[in-house]
Amino acid sequence: MKKIGLAELIAPISVEEFFNSNWPVEPLFIPATKGKLEGIFSLPQMQDMTKIIEARQRKVRACLPDFDDEYSSIHLEPNDALKAYRNNMTLVFDSMQSQDATIADTLKNIRMDLGLVTGGEENDLCKARSIAYATPAGCGTRLHFDANANFIIQIKGTKTWRLAPNESVEFPTERFTTGSEEMSAALENQCHAPLIDMLDEDAMEVVMKPGCVLFVPRGYWHETTTEEDSLSLNFTFSQPTWADVFTKSLQEVLLRSPEWRDLADGLEGTDQERKEKAIARFEFLVKNLAADLPEISGRVLLQEGGLI
Repeated sequence: MKKIGLAELIAPISVEEFFNSNWPVEPLFIPATKGKLEGIFSLPQMQDMTKIIEARQRKVRACLPDFDDEYSSIHLEPNDALKAYRNNMTLVFDSMQSQDATIADTLKNIRMDLGLVTGGEENDLCKARSIAYATPAGCGTRLHFDANANFIIQIKGTKTWRLAPNESVEFPTERFTTGSEEMSAALENQCHAPLIDMLDEDAMEVVMKPGCVLFVPRGYWHETTTEEDSLSLNFTFSQPTWADVFTKSLQEVLLRSPEWRDLADGLEGTDQERKEKAIARFEFLVKNLAADLPEISGRVLLQEGGLI
């Protein structure tokens, strides 16, 4: 079977054009092209709902109708998933790469073509995964943005997407859905303007039909609706930040020192004297590190951290 990577996914747009004009911040809609991505569309479990459920060996998420958000969901055994779908609950099939080799290879190829760093399996910074969404007619998702980059292939049916740039926070590290009761402290610290609760009338709108591909960047607002039963396959990638790269690579270097491996003792508790002593110890370590940083090479840090 022909290898499927980024070039095949975004064709007829070239990889060079994609990197110059879209990645990682601008969305891209690619209309269906006859014969494109046949290796995906010919997979048995992409043929109908019964097939994808039969191939499932782990639980399925069923989205509750109260909030129109995939994270407001319950986990069901595969045998119960079809009943939930027939009761107008969107089904989310996480980790599709674990149940099909073609999807797993495609996911890996796209990640490598994008040049996304992992840092190793134990603490994977990219967390590449593939997710299938089965959405009944008349359902959709509430307005939200993700901390991930997503490539969506429409497999069956249609789904309408509305999208808009995020003017409130650049490069968010947390997901947010409008109507949420709470915002994470991390996201609140990243916002420089209030978050919106609805899209303007002139928001970008695309109708995803079988064979269409959509790239949704991290942080881009989007909401969806379906006019008919829809099945789509996502390739999703967390976005490793320079802060992630620095802290991971620096940690690998610091842990070679017994001083930095020593117990961070006394930072919490009722003994104020021990707490002040712990803070002073950390101050000492940080100042010594600050003195050494001008001599530290970024390339060496990346090598020591196993990132290149």
